Amino acid sequence: MVRHLHIALFAIVACLASPDLAAQELIAQEHWPDGTLRATRYSDGGRVHFITYHENGQVKEIGCFLKGRRDGVWKQYNDTGALLAQAGFRNGERQGVWQFRDHADAPLGQLTYSSGRLVRGEAYANDGALAVQRDY
Repeated sequence: MVRHLHIALFAIVACLASPDLAAQELIAQEHWPDGTLRATRYSDGGRVHFITYHENGQVKEIGCFLKGRRDGVWKQYNDTGALLAQAGFRNGERQGVWQFRDHADAPLGQLTYSSGRLVRGEAYANDGALAVQRDY
């Protein structure tokens, strides 16, 4: 719940600090049966941002669409707030380094994309050392 409040406060501060405040518009919010926030969607210029939440109020996923396509950094979290995955998109194509972590916040691996194509994959051992690497 505290992390949820920190993210909400950060979003409010970011909106207030934005010189183009009028361009941001709340699209929709959904709630869990107990009334806690389940999802928020808002527009900012041509982008549609979303944040979904676990039932306990922790952020579950954050992402953005531009012209109906995934764009920018997407993140997924477990119900305790630990980052599980971070992925990048540009105009709907996979882009950059995608990172994956387990529930204990240890690195599992990463994939590297360029122009929508997978160019490298890496997997890590339990101690965090590189176990396998493959170029495509």
